[in-house]
Formats: sequence, C-alpha cells, structure tokens
Amino acid sequence: AKMGLLPSFVFAAVAVATAGLYYSLLLFLDSVSEVHEYTAAQLGVAVGYGILLSIYAGAEAGFWVHHLQPKYSSVSEDEEEASAMQLVQEDGSSASSPAPKPAGNIFFVKQELLPALRSAAEFVAIMGYIYVCDRTTLIAKGDKVQTKVGFWCVNALILLAGIFSLRQHKSADDVKPLQRDQTEEWKGWMQIMFVLYHYFAEAEIYNAIRLYIAAYVWMTGFGNFSYYYIKADFTILRFAQMMWRLNFFVFFVCVTMNNEYMLYYICPMHTFFTWLVYIALYAGHQFNKNDVLMVVKLLATVAVAVLLYDVPGTFHVVMSPFKFLLDFHDPLHPEFKDALHEWFFRSGLDHLVWVFGMFCAFHFPWFDRKFAGLEQLPAGQKFGAKLALAGATSAVFVWWLVTYFSLGKRDYNKVHPYTSFIPIYCYMILRNLTPTLRRWHMHLFAWTGKITLETYILQFHIWMKTTGLNGSPKHLMVVLPGFYWTNFVLISAVYIFMSYRVFNITNDLKNACIPHDTIGIFKAMAGAGAGLAVLYGAGAMLKGA
Repeated sequence: AKMGLLPSFVFAAVAVATAGLYYSLLLFLDSVSEVHEYTAAQLGVAVGYGILLSIYAGAEAGFWVHHLQPKYSSVSEDEEEASAMQLVQEDGSSASSPAPKPAGNIFFVKQELLPALRSAAEFVAIMGYIYVCDRTTLIAKGDKVQTKVGFWCVNALILLAGIFSLRQHKSADDVKPLQRDQTEEWKGWMQIMFVLYHYFAEAEIYNAIRLYIAAYVWMTGFGNFSYYYIKADFTILRFAQMMWRLNFFVFFVCVTMNNEYMLYYICPMHTFFTWLVYIALYAGHQFNKNDVLMVVKLLATVAVAVLLYDVPGTFHVVMSPFKFLLDFHDPLHPEFKDALHEWFFRSGLDHLVWVFGMFCAFHFPWFDRKFAGLEQLPAGQKFGAKLALAGATSAVFVWWLVTYFSLGKRDYNKVHPYTSFIPIYCYMILRNLTPTLRRWHMHLFAWTGKITLETYILQFHIWMKTTGLNGSPKHLMVVLPGFYWTNFVLISAVYIFMSYRVFNITNDLKNACIPHDTIGIFKAMAGAGAGLAVLYGAGAMLKGA
C-alpha cells in the first residue's frame, strides 16, 4: 500500500529528534557517571541502543500519522474494486466488502514489526535504568542492615501471602508428582530467600543458599532430560530458544555495565549443564528408549563429571579455550591469581547434582507408579505405608542435617557436591506424599519461580548497588533516606515489576528474532554477528577519537 509522503517525513523527523535527545541524555549520564572510561563494546552498544530507539520512535509516529490520514483510493483502484465486486455478484455470490489491505512500509520498517520494536525500545529503557541505578551518583547507596528479626519477619509475611495464594491444580483428580506448578513454586520460594539473603547479608544461612542453588541445577538436569527423552526434539530451534532464554538478558547487562559473564555465575552454570544434558541425550539418541543403554549413558555422564572436576588439572585443560568467556577478575579478591578459580569453584559445587536430576527424570515413571500404588492400598495399610515412608525420609533428612548441614561454611563446601542430592530427594518425597500435597501449590511462589533468572540478575543493579566494575552487591539502593522499610518496599516493587517486564520482553523478542527453520536461524545468527561486529567497530572508532 502507498503510504504517502507525510508519514515518511514524520518518521524521519521524529527519528532525528530522538537521536538528538538520546545523545543529550548520554552526555548527561556521562556527567553523573561514576565511571568515565568506557570500552569499545559499551560505546558500540550505546550506538546500537540509540539507533534502535530512533527507529522505534520514528516508526511509532509515522504509522500513527498514517492511520490518522483519510483513506483515499486512486480512480484505477476504485474501478478495479468495482469490477471485482461485479464479477462476484454475477457469479451468484453475495456481495461483501473488499478485504482490508495490508499496511505498507515506511522506509524499511513494516508495520508488523512495531510490537517487536516496542519491546526492544522498552528493553533499552530498562538497560538505561539499570545503568542509572548502579553506575551514577543519581541514586544514593547505603550500608546493608543486618537484622535477623527483620529477615525472618519478611520471609514469614511472604509465606503468609503465599498461603493465601493457594491454588488447586487444573486436573483435580490424578495429579502426578513434580508437576510444573509445583517445581515453579519450589524455585520461587527458594529464590525469595536467596535474594533476601543477599539484601539482609544473612550469612548464617549460607549452607541453605548453597542447597537452593543445587536444587536449581538439579532442575536443569531433570527438566532438560525429561524434555529430550520424551520429545526427542534435538532441533536447533529448541536449543537456540533455550540459549536465548538463559543468555539474552545477561549478555546485554554484561556489555552495558562492562562486567564479566562470571559475575552472574548462575547463567554460565545453567548454560554449561544444559549443554552437557543435550550432548548426553543427543549422543546415540536412537537408543535412548533402551533402558540398559540409557543407564550406561548416565553412568558415563557421571564419569565425565568426575573426571572433569575431581581429577586435578583436567578442568583447566578442558576450559582453557573458553577463558575469554569464563575468566573472572574479582576486585574484592585480588589474591586469586587463577582467573578460572571462580568458574571452577561455582560449577564444581554442583558438578554432580545435575546428573542426579537426569537419573530422577529417567526413573520418574517408577517414582510415579510407586506413589500411585500407595493410593491403591486399603485405608489402614495406606496410612501406615505413608507414615513409614515419611518417618524414614525424615530420619534421613535429620541425619543429613546433623552430619553435614551443621558444618561450617568451608567444611560444608567440601562435602556439598557429594551430599546435596540427599535433602533434594527427601523434599521430593515429602512434598509429593499425598494427592492433596500434589494437587495444591502456592501461586505466589509459582509466579515468582518463572522470573528467577531476571530477579537474580537485577538484584545486583536495581535492588542493591554493586561496588563497581565486576563488583558484588555490597550496598543498598537508597531513594528514601531515613525510611529503611519504606525504601525497601518501594524499590522491591520496582524490582519485581522490572523483572516481570524483562521476562516478557525476553520471550517477545525471542519469538521475533529466532526463525523457525534451521537455515533461517543460521542466517539470523550471521546477521546478529555482523551487526554486533559493526557496532563494536563503531565503538572502537569512538574510543579512539
């Protein structure tokens, strides 16, 4: 369709005006920034953000003006429509209005791209907000307040809200163990304690936080194995979507804030273990339904994990080609001369539990049958069997608590990789012991469980403040000085809202940017690589200017 000159003029004018405003904003941010030395990547991505915002603003204004214009058709178009309607009527069909014409383009922008451009522009705005909060003097920083009573009271209030959000599973009859709402709930309540642990500097629950991270990694093994084993979907599309989910947001945060990937260690950990699950299931995938061969593959996977982490020297040899990505230079611990220390330490703590997740997924049908069998027993026997199972599981859990969990931080870290599966398995059993427990979940925690990646990354920059480049969140963000709890509620509300928006934007842009065919995916990757290279080159030129 012909758009006319006015929408194109408005597009160009608004785009140029937006570019000017954006440049002025960058100058202002530089004047209040705590850092004034920028990398080529930072300058390049700043250029990219400006181009994107300009295109979005111009397109939004241009298409808006186009829709306001009266719709005129040329004489030839009117005659063609009249002839078409006459032919239809002569054919005996009922007359109807002609189908609406598709909207045209303004320059190179199609109107159907507007939703994706809106999401991308909102994403840029969020990246700007992140920078303002953690790299400028506009937002004050304060010391953390260690209040054990406050920490546990906040957790208790959230738990109370969670109880009021109880929901029943859609299928009220036969609900299998570990259904999706339950695992999301599991992630949610752990994530809330995890971020509050950082906010309140509640170091005494360190061992519990280590266990929660192990449970996340267990879910990586369990969830990915279940998908690939059942669906047998090893397509590039599925894998690309997973990698986008895990790394899209953190990539832009790293570049914008000039931080190393390993600062957000959860992302490389889940990415790495997802790769390993994929490789383990893809290798000889035609034999995956052979139980004996699958057990052999799982045992081989355990052997690989042990070789990689428990045989001295192996880890560094295997990981040395990826040092550019996995090195970490911690400004708070300059005594660590080995740049791979952080990666070895973080991933090594959970180097076996992801394989245990695979084992649990493989044996899930057996697990499900046993629980279903309990429900078939006579009432008296069923009660006795469940009581015995609960008692035995609780005894094992208490033994683990006394023997391992009660150890000090350093001693616990030594045994954690080999014992974290115990409480995870105990939780699985106790949480799914009865149909009622399986049927109900706390929706508040299940909802929170969907945005764990976003809340993990954003806690560094818009809920707390870091110590600077590659810095940990050692300070609080203060917008209401002197009103600690009011400030906490306000910034927490913004933090949760932003996390939810980033979650939705990540999904929206994933659908817009990842084609559904293999050739299209490779073309998109090549285009993205070329675009990033051009932006980096622009950043290098600006840095050298």
